[in-house]
Amino acid sequence: MKKIFEYKKLKYRYIKIWKFNWNYGFLIKKNLLLINEGSSSINYSQQCFEGIKCFLYKKNFFHFRININSYRFQKSCKFLLSPIISIFNFIKIVKIISFLNYKYIPNKKIGFLYIRPLLIGIGKNIGVKTSKKFIFTVFSVPAFLNIKKINIKSIFSKRIIENNGHYKIGCNYITNITNNFLLKKYNFDDYIHLNNFFFEEIGTSNIILYNKKKIYSPLNKNILPGINKFSFLIFLKKKNFFFNIKISFNKINNTNNLISCGTAIFFKIINSILFKNKIIKYKKNFSYFYFNFFFKKMYNCLYKIKKWIF
Repeated sequence: MKKIFEYKKLKYRYIKIWKFNWNYGFLIKKNLLLINEGSSSINYSQQCFEGIKCFLYKKNFFHFRININSYRFQKSCKFLLSPIISIFNFIKIVKIISFLNYKYIPNKKIGFLYIRPLLIGIGKNIGVKTSKKFIFTVFSVPAFLNIKKINIKSIFSKRIIENNGHYKIGCNYITNITNNFLLKKYNFDDYIHLNNFFFEEIGTSNIILYNKKKIYSPLNKNILPGINKFSFLIFLKKKNFFFNIKISFNKINNTNNLISCGTAIFFKIINSILFKNKIIKYKKNFSYFYFNFFFKKMYNCLYKIKKWIF
């Protein structure tokens, strides 16, 4: 059975160390990091990361909107009081790793190479303060498409840290680890983050609603600005977008289609939701089948637009 999204050791990765300034960096084959037990990354969660798609197109590899990933990574580093990687160096390092791991990039029709830039605070440190030493590393794994319709059978509570969700930092994902354990235990398919009874995210993905020829998606400081979501909305070139709204139960209940959109999964169409012992089922009407067909076509179109890829 082919794994959809799971760690696999590839041949090359990149590492760069900061101690008052960045060193030149080097490529390594070993996939282990040796860090001190007092590192701020493992004691106080001073770490951030990104997720970048690299795919094959006519035997060449391309990265999907890597400039936006670069900006988002810089924003997370600044928030954590960590050293900044310049956009030029960030893109250059990612392209080198992609080139060296070229043979592991799946065909565009079945998947992509998922690249993970990671910045962590290391060194002898105890006490709640920023680290004096950091590691920046970039590794990658092959990922495969899993475009399917799902049923959401349960909904869990909000993220534990408010107003930090729009940063891609490690501490934001602890609730996802807990909820993923419960998913397997009770045979759930996915979960939704709530904040004061307003729906914010589906697992680690953005929510998109389609109702009466209008598209809705929440946007606030608890929600990571998804690159795939905004690419989809720009691609449509429609005026009927509504971002700064709160998605209540009534809006979820009265919508035509509910879609989950993320980097690794790309998209999922939701069949039903269980909320406070109430089941919402979405009818398989024309718009349901249209969106299923449309998203598959859109996936191919998005990754052929050369102005978005590097």
